[in-house]
Amino acid sequence: MTRKCFLLLAGSVAFAAAAQVSPYNGRVVHGPDSTGHYRLLIGGHFHGSSTNASGYPAATILANVDAINATRANLLLSTGDLFLRPDEDSARYASALFARLEVPLFNAPGNHDLEGHAYRSPMPQRIDMGRDRILLFDTERDDSDIEGDQLEALRTVGAEAADGQVDRLFVVSHRPVWSEGIDRYAKLFAGNTRSLTGCNYEADVLPVLRRLAERVEVYWISGSMAGRAPASLFFQPHERNITYIQCAVRDQLRDALLIADVGPDGIRWELRSLTGRPVEDVTAYDADWWEAHQGTWQTFHWRRIPYLIRKNVTSPVFWYGAFTALALCAAGWLLRRRSRR
Repeated sequence: MTRKCFLLLAGSVAFAAAAQVSPYNGRVVHGPDSTGHYRLLIGGHFHGSSTNASGYPAATILANVDAINATRANLLLSTGDLFLRPDEDSARYASALFARLEVPLFNAPGNHDLEGHAYRSPMPQRIDMGRDRILLFDTERDDSDIEGDQLEALRTVGAEAADGQVDRLFVVSHRPVWSEGIDRYAKLFAGNTRSLTGCNYEADVLPVLRRLAERVEVYWISGSMAGRAPASLFFQPHERNITYIQCAVRDQLRDALLIADVGPDGIRWELRSLTGRPVEDVTAYDADWWEAHQGTWQTFHWRRIPYLIRKNVTSPVFWYGAFTALALCAAGWLLRRRSRR
């Protein structure tokens, strides 16, 4: 073996080893047991409500840290928006959540996670669980496009599957990029973070997944779910061996985490409530269920009007929009004035 090949191999091994340790709580990922079984715990949006100003994770998460540890999951996969304000909140997260959490935590970054520099991890990230592969993607980086090293990571797993080395692939991302080109799904997640002009999922990503699905099971799990979502879970078998999933909490009574018990005989899915509320079988939360439960609006309280006005007026986004609208109006007025001369 040449020195160059040895260095490349060593670098690959070092990258794989680093990817198997949580960057948040330093816990090491343990692979499947002697029977081939392992457990995934899945959720997202751990900062809870978008109005959470405490700097701590959602109350439903903090109240269940012991229960999360008791699952003895091999991995806790976060589908993004772990933080609301990463730089300001990370110290509180470290003491209140990360120090107490015994399950290795990994996060596919959402828009809020990238509004600071705390706990940033390079993407894509790959975790090997026996013959199964987990890929975490950053869907903010290229405005929902999966390209460059992220698309290459997907193709690499595809090559391994073609060689008979892979049984399942789990892809974790914040944005449900798979929903953007399908009207039925897009309508269900209208309030989600999405691309400005469309993404390359249908053109470049789905063909790779379809080739993979000829040999392995593919699960694409996302977490950008608007606050008025009727459930913490969306579970939709899209086509043969390709399933789309959304899973996230919002610090509400409906909050729940998804459990996947994976073994040689398949996957047993379970939705576990964080508040004690009854939940249905995982497969019940498909597109039909979501369509039937749309329009469940929260009760409006008129006493919140002063708060809502203050919240919007003090937001930088409000002023960016106001100044942009003013500039456009001024430009239109000038053009109209010149055209009259």
